[in-house]
Amino acid sequence: MRDEKGSALIMGIISMLILWTLGMTLVLITARNASARELAASHKRSFYIADGGLSLAKEVLLINVEAAFADCLDKLDAYMDEELEDFLLIELEKELSGKDSQYMELEYCEDGNVTARLSRENVDSHLNEIFKKVYWYYILTEKRLEVVRQIEDVDFEDVLINVKNDYIKFDLVDAFVMEVAASKSIGATRCVIECRLGIKIPDSGFGHIEYELYTKHLGKSIELGEGVYRELYLEVPKSVDARGVLDLESLVSMSGWVRRR
Repeated sequence: MRDEKGSALIMGIISMLILWTLGMTLVLITARNASARELAASHKRSFYIADGGLSLAKEVLLINVEAAFADCLDKLDAYMDEELEDFLLIELEKELSGKDSQYMELEYCEDGNVTARLSRENVDSHLNEIFKKVYWYYILTEKRLEVVRQIEDVDFEDVLINVKNDYIKFDLVDAFVMEVAASKSIGATRCVIECRLGIKIPDSGFGHIEYELYTKHLGKSIELGEGVYRELYLEVPKSVDARGVLDLESLVSMSGWVRRR
């Protein structure tokens, strides 16, 4: 009888140990799963917050592109009003001397006078080259460090944004690019997103090259042969008071997106 009672006690203790072990195992598995879920949630949240920081960095870049455009268009208008006519007069002298100018052709009008008619395509291309030089200088030299600082100072959920080497470089596909990283830490988790922010350089068809043409009497005559002289006129561009709406957002891009932990 005593042996049976002893055996039952031992079996009871063993059963309790087995149940305790199973219970502890279940608790550990549950805790581990909860920890894994929490870690995954932290990674996901840090990713979305870092991505939000990059989106704000892109918005800051767009604001700077808008400022660059306004400044560069002012300088382009000043060039049209103050220097372009002198450039065209030099081209006119080439045309009159028998050397073809790509910017104009002489037109013999019905009234007997001669007008130098401009090639809009080539003049637009020339004006865009002037614009691009000012644009390059503004972004790569004059405002480079300020643009970098504004991007790195983006204030969003403690996201840290870094522009690699504080550097904006010129790409071979007519764009300025910078390598940017955004990092966010939540507890022991950390997510880093790297990408390339780009600023496209517009071509002459973008819509920013706008002007009006007026015909100017140059106050001199051109000899047409056998003592025949006619008055000489030149088409001259004049800056416009206001341009149409430009899609500047299309000039700013985000590419080469990589997620790191």
